[in-house]
Formats: sequence, C-alpha cells, structure tokens
Amino acid sequence: MYFAVGMTTMRNIALPVPGQSLISWSRSTWHAHPSSELVALFSRRQFEAAVRDGDVLALAPNSYVAACHATSLHSRVDAALLWAGAPAAIGGRAALCLFGLLDTVPDVIDVVVPRDRHLKPVPRHLRTRRTDYQFVASQVGTWTVVPVAMALCQAFADLGSDRVGVTLRALAGRTIGIEDLSDTIAAMPRVRARRALEEVIVQFAAGSESYLEYVAVREVFNGSEFSQLIRQHEVCAHGRRYRLDLYDERTMTAIETDGAAYHSGPGEWQRDLNRDADLSSLGILTIRFSFRDLTEHPDRCRERAGAALASRRRAQLK
Repeated sequence: MYFAVGMTTMRNIALPVPGQSLISWSRSTWHAHPSSELVALFSRRQFEAAVRDGDVLALAPNSYVAACHATSLHSRVDAALLWAGAPAAIGGRAALCLFGLLDTVPDVIDVVVPRDRHLKPVPRHLRTRRTDYQFVASQVGTWTVVPVAMALCQAFADLGSDRVGVTLRALAGRTIGIEDLSDTIAAMPRVRARRALEEVIVQFAAGSESYLEYVAVREVFNGSEFSQLIRQHEVCAHGRRYRLDLYDERTMTAIETDGAAYHSGPGEWQRDLNRDADLSSLGILTIRFSFRDLTEHPDRCRERAGAALASRRRAQLK
C-alpha cells in the first residue's frame, strides 16, 4: 500500500493567547487534539474539567474536539486520522465528501489501513477497511485520502439512489476519467455492485452525463421508436453552440431532460426559451421533460415523446 509522503495530518496548531481557557481556545478550532497536547497547552485540571462537563469530546480514542464542532465532517475526519496514525487514509463516502462529490455526510467514516494493522477498539462512528490493494494516496486539505476512483468503488453500493448521479458527476466534471475508474474497478479485489458501476460507465461513454439523462435513456425512452436517438448532439445556431440531450435526426426533434438544479429559476427559464427559439430557426423542435415527469410518470413521457416523433414523421411524408 502506498500513501502520500508525510504525516497523516499536517498539524498547524494555533497557540492560545495568554490567559485564554481551554474551552475558549478549543471552540476557536475544529481540529482534533490528543490529551497530551491539550494538557501541555493548558493543564490537566482544565482538560479533565472540560471533558467532565462535556465541553470537549473524544471523537476517537485520544482524539478530542470541542463539543460545538463534534458533528462537523472536518472534525470527525481529523479525529479519525489522529487516532489511526500513519499510514492511514480516509476512504468511501467521507472521501467523496472531501472531494466535493457528495453533499450528504455519512454517519460512519471509513479509515483505510494496511492489512497487517489492527486498530482496536474502533468507535461506532468509524469503520476500518484493511486492504492489500496498493494505491497512491491523495491529499485533500490537511488529510490523506484514498484516490477518488478508489473512494467511488468503495462507496458506490452504499450511495443508494445517489450512486448514478455521483458517478456521472465525477466523470462529467473530469474529477475522474473513464480509463482510471475502469482500471480501478478491474484492479480492486472487491467492489460491491461492480456490474452496476460498470453499466454507469458504459452509459456515460454513450453520452449520458447526468442522472436524469441516465434515467431517460435506461427507463423512459428505451423502446424501438427511440432507437434512432443520439445523445449529446451538438449544433450551432446564431453563433451559439448547443448540446442536445437526445436528438432524432430523421424528424429533427430534440428531447431535453430538465433537472431542477439547472432549469428552475427565471434566468434559466429565459435561457431555455432563447435556446429553443434558436433551434427552431434550424427546424429543430424541442420537447422538454422535467425531473418529476421522468421519474414519476415515465409512461406518460414515453407516450408524449413517441406521439411527437410519429407526428413529425407523418408530416415529412406529406
């Protein structure tokens, strides 16, 4: 196993000002500290009183954080790595959060260590992953983290309904490349839901760049009448380039999947109107389906799109 050179956490302690209490100082930093450090900076009496009164909490054995910061992902990760020591790295969903790919902070943080390391006791909110798989660790902020491809492979099965969206976001944003992710899947000895993850890669390579596009192709527009649709077709109209989610060349029809995050505000609504007008000048008809339509009423969306394509085909024959 290869980890980034250096300490598991790069400690840079802000010293207390003269007369400052341990409680006041600890509230000013989210970092975790061992008892020896807190005693050296203040006194054993202050340390024991702060722990007894619940102002300072142990998030891991000998890893203490101010109670007001105890639920922070940063504090929990800092405490986990301080407890684990080197070599160790954050993995799984917590790593994806640190990489900015996941917003939901996990209840349990994964700590990856070599196979021959046995860390006991393990707090309930931490989980050790002992592995022989060799990797070059990344550095995110002050923390040692497994590579993003490895974190995704570790977390994919646990992401539930978010797993497709997170994977496509990582690929579309170039946080990770198809080849890197594919190689990691092949090299890791155990990847839960391996086939499902490989299918997401296949769909991304074919043009699905978001969860909604993935759902549209896999679960909605998947009949024979949609077999001619191509994904992410690019056209230029009035000097502007547009990428069409799904495009039927024969009828010059674009099917757009409108995610709430990108099409809900007045600015986005006006942008879509301008886009549709530009495309119509080329003879391209745009049909839009919302996130709610596609996920809650797939049959209705399929019927409407199919009817529109059929109508356009009949019009061309006249």
